[in-house]
Amino acid sequence: MLLLAVLAGFIASVAMVLAFAVAYAFAVLLGRLPIPVVGGWFDALTHNQFIDTAGPVLYEATAVFLVGGVIWSAIYGVFFEPRLNGPAWRKGVTFGLIPWLFSLLIVMPLIGGGPFGLGLGAGPLPIIGNFVLHLVYGAILGTVYGTAESVFDRPRHLGEADDLLAGRLHELGAARGLAAGLILGIILGALGSMVMPLGSGINPLAMVLGLGLTGAAFGGFVGSLSTA
Repeated sequence: MLLLAVLAGFIASVAMVLAFAVAYAFAVLLGRLPIPVVGGWFDALTHNQFIDTAGPVLYEATAVFLVGGVIWSAIYGVFFEPRLNGPAWRKGVTFGLIPWLFSLLIVMPLIGGGPFGLGLGAGPLPIIGNFVLHLVYGAILGTVYGTAESVFDRPRHLGEADDLLAGRLHELGAARGLAAGLILGIILGALGSMVMPLGSGINPLAMVLGLGLTGAAFGGFVGSLSTA
């Protein structure tokens, strides 16, 4: 089920990026309000060493983030999901606590934010915001993985065998197509960035990331049409 975990992780990671974008926009607005203490927290949350570091290399940071999300999902599918109990979404949320703590205890100190992000001057907001983002990631990861896996595990009753078999092939084809499209897109993006004229104003990694995501989306769609 590794391919299904990769598919679920990619979808969950994209959802987490979108959630971060929405949360960041709200934090910027709240940081401008004359609210004692809390307003300063939100302002510090959107103007700190982490944001200053990631801003100039946004494409690189996004690519690393997506790759990290897929790696975590592979770990989830192979090692944790079979050992966790409860509904699919709860399994994902429970697992999401691990990358959440990893982010606060390992990543934050590495970028100068201190343990739990307390060095950013934003009070408890880095902890809370990070938790909400990983809650989104975990819930979607668990739900997508569990839904896809149920197609493979569902009993095949008489009269439904053809439909179930087709569903299994579509799910497997989508996972394979997504992985193949992502790899092909990254390769094409890398080749394109190598022949791109100097001074074009286009970030080479933007081409790699854009073609990689486009390839993954197209590959997942084409793969879902597979019947063999």
